[in-house]
Amino acid sequence: MMKRIAWFITPHGRGHAARAAAIMSALRSRRQDFAFEIYTLVEETFFVESIGEGFNYHAVATDLGLIQDTPLEENVPATIEKLDEQLPYDEQLVASLATEIKAAGCVAVVCDIAPLGICVGREAGLPTVLVENFRWDWIYEGYLDAHPAIRDSVVYMRQLFGLVDFHIQTAPICDEKDCHFSSEVVSRKPLQTRAQTRAALGIGADALVVLVSGGVGPEGSLMERLAGVQGVHVLVSGFGDSTVNRETLTSLPYDSGYYHPDLVAASDAVVGKLGYSTVAEVYHAGLPYAYVTRDRFREAKILEAFVQREMACHHLDPNVYRSGDWVDMLPGLAVQPKTLRTLPNGADQVAEFLETRVPM
Repeated sequence: MMKRIAWFITPHGRGHAARAAAIMSALRSRRQDFAFEIYTLVEETFFVESIGEGFNYHAVATDLGLIQDTPLEENVPATIEKLDEQLPYDEQLVASLATEIKAAGCVAVVCDIAPLGICVGREAGLPTVLVENFRWDWIYEGYLDAHPAIRDSVVYMRQLFGLVDFHIQTAPICDEKDCHFSSEVVSRKPLQTRAQTRAALGIGADALVVLVSGGVGPEGSLMERLAGVQGVHVLVSGFGDSTVNRETLTSLPYDSGYYHPDLVAASDAVVGKLGYSTVAEVYHAGLPYAYVTRDRFREAKILEAFVQREMACHHLDPNVYRSGDWVDMLPGLAVQPKTLRTLPNGADQVAEFLETRVPM
């Protein structure tokens, strides 16, 4: 008999969707009778690519998070306005979703940060699990000095996150709390070997490859500068509308059919925006990492401290990134020594906890 879990995932970036998908895949590798009802606004194709099968998808706004004007700039006043409209969550919506997951035969609710799932799980009378490396009350606290109107949302979120039956934190943890379980870094695993991915891309086995990824797209003159870098093959992922192949540059659109952990595994270094899934995948691959970050977002400071402590890395100021004055460092970045990781993938640890400790 299938064990069906309702999984509510914050749509605030794909990093947390990647964490959720990694844990789901780890559960299915332990037992094939796990199935999932996925609730999020992260597109369904992401989960098809990451999990393959064994789930139903529901496009539901599970979480507002932070409204962003650009990948590196958040709009706090607009966020406060929306939070005031949405909180507390609509009772009719919560009751409807609770009825839906019970009718589907769900035995538990897992929330990757997404607070709506906590309300739904409690309404349904099911064990409710929070998986997080940050919570929104902690994030919103970081804006209180400049935007005191966000205080009501801080209080509401803090109370809501305290209602879960099981609390799991995954490294790198932003605000360490007493919880039921803490894990190592959670990452999706490659599906193809380094050689297989390079062969599919038409990149030589001996080439030095730098992957440019993670939410900050190189456009216009910057793309031209990347195409002119000597000594490395630049692999750009997730930008533009079509695949571009040049002598030492390959640019892939988001829906390229290439699995991102495979692209990381095929590379010698990575450049990208500091985010949970990118950090996790590069960390487990043991690659050097040049990163762009956001000044005000509290999670970014924790991720940056982790990267600087645990990884060969180089900080790129957003203005320097946009100018392209960093491209000449890529050959040197690509030849930095790789790090052999011996710690377990947190996805396997969380999967074991859920299977053995959560009554389902």
